[in-house]
Amino acid sequence: MHGFKLFMRLSPHVNVRWPLTSTAYACTLIQLALTMAQPMIFAYLIDDVLIEGDKALVLPLLGLSLGLAVLSILFSFVRSGLFRYLGIRHTLDIRDVLLRHTRAIPLPDIEKPGAGKFTALLGMDAATLGNFLNHVIVEMLSQLFMMVAAFGILFYMDWRLGVVAVACSPFLLLSPRLFRRPLAGYAGQVRTHNEEIGTHLYESIEGSREIRVFGLEGWEQGRNESMYRGLVRASTRETLFRVMSYQTGGLLISAIIAVVYWIGSSQVLDGALSVGMMVASVSYLHNALNPIQQLNNFYGELQSSEVAMARIEQFLATPVDAYARNERAAEEAEAEPAGAEPAGAGVGVEIRDLQVEYDGVRILKDVTLSLPAGKIYAFVGRSGSGKTTLFRTLLGLMPISGGTVVVGGRPLEEMTRKEIVRRFGAVFQESYLFRGTLYENIAIGRLDATEEEVAEAARLADLGALVESLPDGLRTRIDHKGFQLSGGQRQRIAIARALLRRPGILVLDEPTSALDQLTENEVMDAIRSSMAGRTVFVSTHRLRTIENADRIIVMEHGRVVAEGTHAELMRSSRLYFEMASTFETEREPRSGSNEAAEAGVGA
Repeated sequence: MHGFKLFMRLSPHVNVRWPLTSTAYACTLIQLALTMAQPMIFAYLIDDVLIEGDKALVLPLLGLSLGLAVLSILFSFVRSGLFRYLGIRHTLDIRDVLLRHTRAIPLPDIEKPGAGKFTALLGMDAATLGNFLNHVIVEMLSQLFMMVAAFGILFYMDWRLGVVAVACSPFLLLSPRLFRRPLAGYAGQVRTHNEEIGTHLYESIEGSREIRVFGLEGWEQGRNESMYRGLVRASTRETLFRVMSYQTGGLLISAIIAVVYWIGSSQVLDGALSVGMMVASVSYLHNALNPIQQLNNFYGELQSSEVAMARIEQFLATPVDAYARNERAAEEAEAEPAGAEPAGAGVGVEIRDLQVEYDGVRILKDVTLSLPAGKIYAFVGRSGSGKTTLFRTLLGLMPISGGTVVVGGRPLEEMTRKEIVRRFGAVFQESYLFRGTLYENIAIGRLDATEEEVAEAARLADLGALVESLPDGLRTRIDHKGFQLSGGQRQRIAIARALLRRPGILVLDEPTSALDQLTENEVMDAIRSSMAGRTVFVSTHRLRTIENADRIIVMEHGRVVAEGTHAELMRSSRLYFEMASTFETEREPRSGSNEAAEAGVGA
């Protein structure tokens, strides 16, 4: 019953498609009714034809049996097709719900568990829920209908046989409870092991370079073997308990049928029951008891379904971030988000006592900044100083623990995700490239952009030589994550994507780390030109880019420790002076740089 309660709580997330579902269930009931008529036909065949010798009934009875069998097959064909279609659609429904919820929860809650959890959730768990709805429930209801109908017919034929069958049924129904707890426990362990293996296999593929360079093949195999042993152990024990549960039911059914044969044989010998009716009664007894056995067999599947549904319910209970809540509230109110700026306008940011923490660790501490619109701001600091966290917070990717952030006159925590997307554009140090063409990867910056605008964005990002070298230009297909491209080429595609967007605020988090100094200068000049009048936040270790900023913000240990121009900070901030001395060594282009000579794929 717990599984059905879980499903009822999850049912609002699934489009049941009642017309198709009702048709499928109607076909199921008709098919079962046709099947239930067969034993009675053969009872008449035995009594009236084989015993009484009425040959005239042979063809009619066999024809009726064949006709019912054909109809049963036709209805079975329709129901199977409908339930298969519904199973796929329901799996896709819940997968879509899970994916949309993934987009609404805080980003750290996605990054921390690893890919394995979400692969299992969107894959196995979603499929298990679809299987529960269109296989487990269907078969359980079908077997229940067959059981009730068979018991009714048994009582009609001979009430004593019906009493025996009903009296023995509770033993069959209760036998699975002996195995319920271990089955649930091992089913949960199997899910957990599969999730961990999925995460580690993903790491093994993504970390192939490091595994080869450091010779970690043996270490990797040992780690995987340890996880495989846990999965094999849990899976084997789960299977053994399933078999024990099923065989226990089978033993009980054999004992009950033996009792019925004993009673039925006595009645046949006494003339109270015909041979045909005894054979039919045994068939109906099978029809009454086998569903109970099948229900026991489904008990293991029900346990697996409960585990999957509990995981789905737990995930859907993960609180969404403030921006997703605001978006839902705006949709319910059918209101347009407030605070929209004219196209091309710069956006200012005011930060007061901002605090950001995750897992109890405070990352940003009382950050206060006034950043008027239309200027370029460079953020510098040692690794771990909080620059990336600040950028992620402004982009709505990290929850605010305290303080306020006002963007374009509107509190960030009151904004919807769409408002944030409209105001901000971003380039990360490791930007993701999607499987598709080079054109498509740039165009996702603004989906309604024209081909000329996409080509211009590519030119501004210094992608001209790359585009000319490719066989199909902008229409060349890119492999997984842009595997055939160099790091610098991937970064410039991400920059083109951001320039195409022309946002009010452009956030650049180490956007040119894979570019040589000469290429970076050209790209940054293009950014300054195309973002004129708009606001740019940039984090970089390149001194020329820092010097050209209108204002420099120095961060250390999650705090802003200094701000000003390059000249001012060289005099007033020892930390900045030390970092600038380090940056100074990067003024000149690196000799032999691959980026300076890039002209083709993977150059």
